[in-house]
Amino acid sequence: MKNHEMSMKNRNIYKDMVTVTVLCVLAVVLVRMGKSYMQEQKSYGFTIQSEKELTQEVVKEFQNISGICRFEPVDTVPITIKLQEYTMETNLTGVDLKEYPLKWEEAEEKTVLGNTSALFFGKNSFQSFADKNGHSPGKNQIKTWIGQYSEITLTITDETGRVRKAKISGILKESENRIYMDKTQMEQIFPDSVHTTGGYMEIYGYQNSKKAKELLESSGFTVE
Repeated sequence: MKNHEMSMKNRNIYKDMVTVTVLCVLAVVLVRMGKSYMQEQKSYGFTIQSEKELTQEVVKEFQNISGICRFEPVDTVPITIKLQEYTMETNLTGVDLKEYPLKWEEAEEKTVLGNTSALFFGKNSFQSFADKNGHSPGKNQIKTWIGQYSEITLTITDETGRVRKAKISGILKESENRIYMDKTQMEQIFPDSVHTTGGYMEIYGYQNSKKAKELLESSGFTVE
């Protein structure tokens, strides 16, 4: 009788273990399904860059990408920036300031877009400056620049050798070292130096965004 009771207990324990295991597996599956579902209900944004100029035909082809919400072309102008005894060679990025997804650390309440180029620096942009000996500015110097950004006067030289005045109108939260400018102002000030080689793309659904990135990379674009 005792052996029979022990056998029943063992079977019950085994049954309970199987039930718990099944419930655990089911819970994991449901969590993954929920996570996957949520991923597919979101939009994913990323930047793309090409070595060649983007034509209207290429931009039109982007509309065939599954799940695409929008594509915001950006302009670039190769420039050299001088700040006090420091210089930096970089590509100035022209965007629609109202449409392009930028996150601001600080910015002027009202930006006047006139003949003076209004630039918007990423927080790490200042680290790319170097003096004549190749030394980068110190942390205290960068902190001072960021704190007094609206008082700084810059000079920028484009690829044609023309020198212009510029000012910093805002600091971005992004840690990237890019420098932005209003697209319309850029086209007015640098009519002969503007190149459109990339932009910001937004895709709905994780799987769609993954496939879009693979497609673009296979077509020669750099995706970030």
